[in-house]
Amino acid sequence: MKTNDLIALLASDTLQPHPPVRQQLLQKLVLGALACGVLLLALFGLNPRMDEMATHPAFATKMLWLAALMGFSLYGLFRLARPGMGAGHTLWGIGLALLAMFSLGLVQLLQTASGARTAQWMGGSWQVCSVSIVGLSLPILGAMLWALRQLAPTRAVLTGAVAGVLAGSMAASIYSLHCPETSLTFFAVWYVGGMALATGLGALIGGRWLRW
Repeated sequence: MKTNDLIALLASDTLQPHPPVRQQLLQKLVLGALACGVLLLALFGLNPRMDEMATHPAFATKMLWLAALMGFSLYGLFRLARPGMGAGHTLWGIGLALLAMFSLGLVQLLQTASGARTAQWMGGSWQVCSVSIVGLSLPILGAMLWALRQLAPTRAVLTGAVAGVLAGSMAASIYSLHCPETSLTFFAVWYVGGMALATGLGALIGGRWLRW
């Protein structure tokens, strides 16, 4: 995008009563999350043992981890949606959150008897976990890219990637209402795999769709 075009766009925006950046992003995020929830119910349904699962320490750890990823990525989008802004501490936060889960998963794996380690990281649903998270992330990713398209990000690929992290982590948290797994090693492999695919998809689409 040319500098003169950007200046003209920003000048015209000041004359129009657009909602604030955060409001626009949060509105679209809620819409995407609702669509993701409907998709979960239609395709998978809720885990019938959800009451029991909700009190499991691994479930609480996973949800706190996913909340951290959502928080850092949303913070990043609040910044990146504005022209010329960097991601701030977003990448550090996301990296540390991932490192924490990798570390917990590795410790759990090393503490497990060698004969049972395969079950720890493969669980009973490794074939569908990552793919399910990517599929559930699509309405959230679409909603966020839609919102960002109406704003003024100038780092298209990075913005799309961070939107993918947000979509993937939120989809993973919603998928958790169905997922029967309780292994931190499983989360570190297959949940991260699904979120990584969503991040790559966000970078790919965002690099084209958000470019000026």
